[in-house]
Amino acid sequence: MIFRQDAFGRYGKQKVTRYTLVNQHGTKISVLNYAGILQEFSVLDDGKRQQLLLKSDDLSNYTDNDLYLNHIVGRTAGRIKDASFKLNGQDVSLLENENGNSLHGGPQGFSFQFFQVDQADDRGKIVLSKQMTAAEDGFPGDLLLTVSYELSEDDRLTVTFTGQQTGTDGVFNPTLHTYFNLADDEVGDITGHDLWLNSHQHLAFDASKAPDGRLIDNQGPFDLKNQPDLGKALEQLKKMTAEGGFDDVFLLDQAHRVDTDPAAVITDRSSGRQVRLYSTRNAIVAYSADAIDRALTFNHGAAHPWTAMALEAQTAPNSENIPSLGDVVIRAGSTQTVSIDYQYRHL
Repeated sequence: MIFRQDAFGRYGKQKVTRYTLVNQHGTKISVLNYAGILQEFSVLDDGKRQQLLLKSDDLSNYTDNDLYLNHIVGRTAGRIKDASFKLNGQDVSLLENENGNSLHGGPQGFSFQFFQVDQADDRGKIVLSKQMTAAEDGFPGDLLLTVSYELSEDDRLTVTFTGQQTGTDGVFNPTLHTYFNLADDEVGDITGHDLWLNSHQHLAFDASKAPDGRLIDNQGPFDLKNQPDLGKALEQLKKMTAEGGFDDVFLLDQAHRVDTDPAAVITDRSSGRQVRLYSTRNAIVAYSADAIDRALTFNHGAAHPWTAMALEAQTAPNSENIPSLGDVVIRAGSTQTVSIDYQYRHL
């Protein structure tokens, strides 16, 4: 395993450092100390480096927009309705940052923080940590978040989130906001991809895009388990929805086994590149970047809708208000660990 680090510009008054691991096959990951951004996940294909994620070498493409592009997201992923919920019978009020809701941990969440790097070396692991206090982000209690990026020699990236809660009970539902495009760089969108999801249902939303507790059977373009062609699904959604694509919470089938069954499989049909996603949670948010800022530029050129597909493994959002969607409570004095695995394959 090869390890190196280099400067990646500045954000605010602080230096951003990039930490890179390369395995014996040439598979590479790069992680930033700002927001724990997975700045690169790439492979060698016939001797040519191919990106699996939407990527830029310009830091501003990761910071000057609302994409959360390949960021660590926490304390909670997704929307919390009205930026409020009850915990132990007490009202909790959060900072709102989208349509009156708290989105992705709010405006002071982990996606906007510098992390301490606790380990980065040739042993295949990059470990970051950040202590968040209630005074900083408005969530109850204090949370020490540790995130480990581990690259194996068989081209598997394991991202492990560990939360240690102190003070009072709180909530813990982090994710990595990964945007995938497995095609060659000259291919500007994901319409040539298949996306298979181990799901039969997705969540209904209210007008603010917060889940309202209703479950909808996957049919038509949402039935990605049986009809995974993204190009066909997106063309249908363009005519059916205001978003013009996917921005949906898919519930994973209860029979899903996290150790052997992938939660999602994304494949570029032309190149044969594939990533299998394994998760210990009950949901995946799929977002086809329909509202992406066209002023941004990435490895696939100028941004536009469907440039990439975000896959966010998490406990279903707004479960703070709707317990039937999942349990995200973390008790004071306890530690919780969740993980997401990304296995690269070439068909």
